[in-house]
Amino acid sequence: MTQYKELTLPTSAKTSRLLLSIANSGLADQFMIYEKPGEWSLGMGNLLSIDVYKNEIVVKQEDRIQIMGYEDFEPALTHITQNLPVENWRLYGQAKFELAYVFYGLTNTISLDKTNKLMSLFIPEYEVRISDKTATLRATSPAGLEKLVELFRLAERREKHGYDTDFVIEHVDLTIPSSCEYYKTAVQQAIADIQENHYQKVILSRQVQVSFPLDMAKSYEYGRQKNTPARSFILRQSGFEAAGFCPETVLEASPDGWVSTQPLAGTRSLGNSPEEELQLKSELISTTKEIAEHAISVRLAYEELDHVCDEESLSVCDFMSIKRRGSVQHLASRVKGKLSSNHSVWDAFKALFPAVTASGIPKKESLLAIKKYEASERALYSGSVMIVDPDGAMDAGLVLRSIYKDEEKCWLQAGAGIVDQSLPERELTETIEKLSCIAQYLVQDLQEPMPSIEHSKKETV
Repeated sequence: MTQYKELTLPTSAKTSRLLLSIANSGLADQFMIYEKPGEWSLGMGNLLSIDVYKNEIVVKQEDRIQIMGYEDFEPALTHITQNLPVENWRLYGQAKFELAYVFYGLTNTISLDKTNKLMSLFIPEYEVRISDKTATLRATSPAGLEKLVELFRLAERREKHGYDTDFVIEHVDLTIPSSCEYYKTAVQQAIADIQENHYQKVILSRQVQVSFPLDMAKSYEYGRQKNTPARSFILRQSGFEAAGFCPETVLEASPDGWVSTQPLAGTRSLGNSPEEELQLKSELISTTKEIAEHAISVRLAYEELDHVCDEESLSVCDFMSIKRRGSVQHLASRVKGKLSSNHSVWDAFKALFPAVTASGIPKKESLLAIKKYEASERALYSGSVMIVDPDGAMDAGLVLRSIYKDEEKCWLQAGAGIVDQSLPERELTETIEKLSCIAQYLVQDLQEPMPSIEHSKKETV
């Protein structure tokens, strides 16, 4: 049984900068930073990994590999996490949107590569958790802890001396005609499907390529200053990087068995002044299309939790409040319940994933529509990033308002909820409003040569 060595230290440094400095120190190639209310945490290195594929789950620790087939996701993950050979572990990870096709039994209907990792979780070699100006540092060896403490103190000194705040912001063209026309055509076809009663609602998205070298860490740091997310994250794993500002959670689970989800549906821009924001807010809460879209999303979230919670515990504890998220405002609600004795947190995750506000209603039919109308796999977009603890706690953020980068390309992605009252031009505008939450904060990597970009415009911040 592996045990962590721990040390607790006070800190007054700016948490995001402190953790980014440690994460990019070179101590480990793989890392994930996750922010939730009251706590930031950083996991680095790979002590143990759990990878979920279409037909099997692979658990790796050093040179030991366990491969198991599975029919039901929930009991398999419950069994694995109940028997992890690490004391007081925390799992960090991500679930791709395509995991939903496994959950809804659609792997024989759509093409899904059996080598595609649909969920990747890891227990880190090194960890830093910060809450109430107190940092807990953990490593699997005394030497590792000593190295982590050294990096922590170095990062604190750097933060106290200040950071270079002069950097170049690159603006991305969110209105490329070919992308916009393709999207509006897909929306029009989805509206026709809805009017023919194939489904009630579907979220269709579009990608926008980023054509300049991106500094992911600085983009995250700058974007976090300007956004008001429910959760935030940045990760790097196996040549893939992502950072973002989750507007809502897929699942929040506490050790005492209470679970909740926070659907956001119905969107308007914040506008360019307090007066315009108020006007758009009034429009948002009085528009039939937005109210209907939100109400059916809350109803489905309630029905999904009803499958895994004690019926008398279920409630909508917040309904149609307004949440400001970056450059937009949303209608927001929260559905809450207590898990029944025969269900685990993994049952709740499966019941709610993918988020209704990123897929549609009914989900199975919406998943097929997304596969039909979107040109490429979503991967992490509209999936989830999460942390999981051995006491049954889970915090899973919905991955939207994010930037993605692999070895070949860098891109943004955003969608809008399509219902029978939708207008293609308005739904396109909504994607632009959402993309703006992160597009206006992308920082150029000055270490790489800058390609010529026809529609870019630079400014120094």
